[in-house]
Amino acid sequence: MTDEALALLRDLVRHDTTSGDSAAQAAAQELAVSYATATAGVRVLRRSTTGRPWVLLGSHSGDGALFVCHIDTVPVGSPALWERTPFSADVDEEFLHGRGSVDMKGGLVAALAALRNAAETGVPAQVLITSDEEIGCLGATEASASLDLTPRIVVVPEATRNRVSLGHRGATWLRLTAKGKAAHGSTPGLGRNAIRLLAGRALGALDSLPLAADDYLGEETVNVGTFEGGTATNIVPASAVLTLDVRTVDGGAPAIAWASSLDPAIVAEVELDLPAVRTALLPELLAGRTTAPASTYFTDASALAGSVAGAPIVIWGPGDPRQMHAANEKLELESWREASRNYLRLASSAAG
Repeated sequence: MTDEALALLRDLVRHDTTSGDSAAQAAAQELAVSYATATAGVRVLRRSTTGRPWVLLGSHSGDGALFVCHIDTVPVGSPALWERTPFSADVDEEFLHGRGSVDMKGGLVAALAALRNAAETGVPAQVLITSDEEIGCLGATEASASLDLTPRIVVVPEATRNRVSLGHRGATWLRLTAKGKAAHGSTPGLGRNAIRLLAGRALGALDSLPLAADDYLGEETVNVGTFEGGTATNIVPASAVLTLDVRTVDGGAPAIAWASSLDPAIVAEVELDLPAVRTALLPELLAGRTTAPASTYFTDASALAGSVAGAPIVIWGPGDPRQMHAANEKLELESWREASRNYLRLASSAAG
């Protein structure tokens, strides 16, 4: 990997691109575009003109490898938990430190380096840079509505320690709102406690939520993300809100139906419903590569699967998945260099 690529990666990590900040994400995307298009033959094919920023870069015409990379990161959390400044981009002998180094600016820069090499060697390749992946693949969803892609293979360079993962579960996020009746805390019988209603009807019924399983993707799971309600100790709460994160292997319809049938006083809203992604067999272009279990997280592949003409999709990238979203996030530099070599070879073979 060149010094120029490392400089770009450090510059991207120094930029706070926390999800939801479109201006910051767009500015970071432009750094990536400038790096890529500095090589003759790399050009901007399409980009967002409204809404969340995204940009599609390509070299030469024809079908080849498509790399799908998001530019946003999760928040840093408490700075006190970090041994270094979260956006330091410090480099030592083994690691590059900082939020986003693993998830997933390292993978992005490795893909951009492969794109530049593809342009220099006369083969087609593409890189799609998206935004707001961490809060529901929102940029990729907008991009998918504008793009008609026909790659030979799709690579999502999320952290897998450079092993090839063939998919991940989907995600259905539910927001359950219970409506009660306010009353004085000394006369609770005159009201209807929304917290008790939601706790009893929803939390108490979690064991009845139908959860399926898949031989590769694993078992569906449910997590209680938030529970909010009430305004004061001496007031019967008139409303309460519960959010659930259901990771699915066979679509979100069963979970949505379950939530909708809990109680007439509980309104169920779907905040996110992303499908699972699974490639049945290791693609021929990656024959001989070390495989990994299904990824535990979701990726932009969920939003783009319908826009890539049935091409196989893999999750394959540098870094330790345990570093994702963690304090003191750090990217192993040799893993990053290995990913770059992998992507160079794939781009060349995918053009054949």
